[in-house]
Amino acid sequence: MNTGNKSKKLEASFIFGFISLLLCGVGDWLIGYEPEGGEPLVFGITTTAIADVPVWFYVLSFFFGIFSGFGCLYFAPAIMELLDLKGISKDTKMYKLMGFGLKSAPMMFVSFHIACCIVLMLIQAALRAGLDISQADSVFLIPVATVLVPFVIWCYLCDIPVTIAYMYFTLKGKLGINKAAFILCPMGLSIAAKILAAVMVALGSKLSFLTACGESWGYAFMCLTLYFAVKKEASDRR
Repeated sequence: MNTGNKSKKLEASFIFGFISLLLCGVGDWLIGYEPEGGEPLVFGITTTAIADVPVWFYVLSFFFGIFSGFGCLYFAPAIMELLDLKGISKDTKMYKLMGFGLKSAPMMFVSFHIACCIVLMLIQAALRAGLDISQADSVFLIPVATVLVPFVIWCYLCDIPVTIAYMYFTLKGKLGINKAAFILCPMGLSIAAKILAAVMVALGSKLSFLTACGESWGYAFMCLTLYFAVKKEASDRR
């Protein structure tokens, strides 16, 4: 494949990654949305108000999670190809760190969304069936922890290496993009979103669930940044 065609393929992969992970963030909104008035349930992860959330919220989020997995399958190898295109040695620690973080990112996104949606739909079904708060809490406390704790660890095993490598390459000028874009990565936007959520909660806003997209949008905007890196690389060769 000639260089021009390869660049077009990479650009398409990053745009697909951007769209799919942007929608994954919308799926995060759907998972995080809760009407007002609920009582804390299951470590305070959710409230009894989820009984009033339309089921299609979770079903749509489920599909967005699956779609994001396909996006990762395309953008993950594209990132490694871009590093090769930029002349970054495969023997460097940061190259290997990026590769490690991206290896299971597709399955992480799909599995995490599936787990969250199924857990929330089961709790919702129990509440709608009349299970009271204390019963629901005792029934779901251990299963939810058993399901979610390993997934949270898995998320960090993907996100932290990708974030460190991306920030390093960006701040060192290895990707040929503006250094200010170093924040546009999984943990970068995730931390920024958590700070914004804390501010919104302190101000009494009921829309803090909209910041749940931080990690997903971190991947999305990283893809968009890398799309422009490829465009710039192709333009410089002309």
